[in-house]
This record gives sequence, structure tokens and C-alpha cells, in this order.
Amino acid sequence: MELRPTRAADLPLLHDIFIAAISSVYEPHAFAPPAPPFEVFANQQRHLLEHDPERCVVAERGGAPVAYASAWARGEAWFLASLFVRPDAQADGVGNALLDSVWGDFPHRRTLTDAIQPVSNALYARRELVPATPVLAFSGRPRVRDGTELEPTAQDADVTDALRAVDEAAYRFDRAQDHAYWGAIARRTVWRLGDELAAYSYAFPNGPIGPVAGLTPADAAAALTGELARATRDVIVRIPGSSRALVEAALAAGLRLGPTPGLLLLGPGLDPPTSLAIGSYTLF
Repeated sequence: MELRPTRAADLPLLHDIFIAAISSVYEPHAFAPPAPPFEVFANQQRHLLEHDPERCVVAERGGAPVAYASAWARGEAWFLASLFVRPDAQADGVGNALLDSVWGDFPHRRTLTDAIQPVSNALYARRELVPATPVLAFSGRPRVRDGTELEPTAQDADVTDALRAVDEAAYRFDRAQDHAYWGAIARRTVWRLGDELAAYSYAFPNGPIGPVAGLTPADAAAALTGELARATRDVIVRIPGSSRALVEAALAAGLRLGPTPGLLLLGPGLDPPTSLAIGSYTLF
């Protein structure tokens, strides 16, 4: 095996590796595996290559990619965005080698995995990334009975500091780089309580909602309720179980709980989020 930096030209092959690897996890349990279209996958990987190229690595065997890993850092926060190995290469120790290559030196570490991935979860646990809360997928056509006390506005001028405050409350780190990415491909709404920005939400054209974040759990849940009230089609929203207020909002809207939860893994000294619905497993 040889490791090298990821290149944009690798993305079609990395998408193939992802589909093969995730299918090998889901299909033995008779679950339909995630199958994001190539462009959705590629957009996220391009964002990582733009901002964190030193943490994007490919493993080759005989000159052909068989595995890849990517991570991103925001200040002192490090997040493992992806680590996937083709099924026929999974016994070669490549996962550990890739993880070493993107690990770096950061005090605060997080990642998201599937609960049905015992091998990967054990690999991360040996590095003190341990399960802290499930990540629940809710889907369906929302039926919102009550409104929200928050007022939506699409006006984005002069909200940088307010978004930073919401991110500090919900994520515990700044997400300015990612707001630029999300805002280019999804509808962003900032939610105000009076004159103060209390929460934000993103809604994607094909149904996913998230991230949704608030200064408090109640603010985030109110923003999610407001976003669900505007939905005109089936949606999907992924919520850490620790964000109880948002879980209750999803259930109150009649959304169905999916069969395959994820896991949020946290390093030492970190608490699970309470005012957050995540954007994706890659970008959290």
C-alpha cells in the first residue's frame, strides 16, 4: 500500500469505494445502504480539498486507489469526515495507516459512524473516540400542528457574529467556512426572537434539512419546527439523541424514525450536543 494526497481527479473512484464499502456494511443486515449521487458526494469532498487538503489521503495498491480518508479542522476541533476501504482490501491494516495520516495534533476530536459498523467503532474507540449518543434519522412528510415563536428571515447581512455565537453554543467551534459552502447549495434561514438571532437552519432542494442550530435547545427546536412547517415534500433530518428538544419536534411533526441509527463519537472532555440537528456525516 502507498499513501498519497487526494486529488480532485480521484473523486469518481472514491465514490465507487464509498458505495462498495458502505454496501458491505448495510446489505448483510438487509438494510438499503446510503447511495448519494456522485455530485453530492463530490461537492463535499471538494469542500474538504479546498480547506483541508493536508487531511485528505488516498491509499493505493498497484497504482489504483483502494481506500481513502479525510478530516477537517476548525480551530482546536478535529472531525474525521470519512474513512472507507474497499472490501477486498480491509484486512491489510490500511484503515489504521489512513487514520494515522489524517490524525494531526488536536485536543478536541469527533466523528460520526454507523451503529452497525463494529470494526470501525472499535478502531476509533482504541483512540479514545467513544460513542456518546445515537444519531437518529427522521423522515416523511411533516405534519406541523403548532407554529413557532421565532421569526424567519433570509436576510444575511451583518449576521456573521450572531452565527458564530450560535455555532459556539451548538457546536462549540466556529463554522464560518462551512456556512459559505452550505449557503451556496441550500436555502439558509436565520430565525430571530425579537431583534436577536436565536437559530439558523438549512433546507436542501431534494429534502434534507440540516444543520439546524440554536443558542438554546428550545431555540433550535423552534427553528426545526418552523422549517418543517414550510416543507412541501418528504424530508429527512438527522438529530443526535442528546438533542432531546429537536427529537421531540421531529416526532411532533409526525416524522418516522429510521431503522439504522448512527453514533456520534467524542474524544475526552467533550459533551454531546443539545441544540443541534446535523448537516451530514461528512460535515457534521
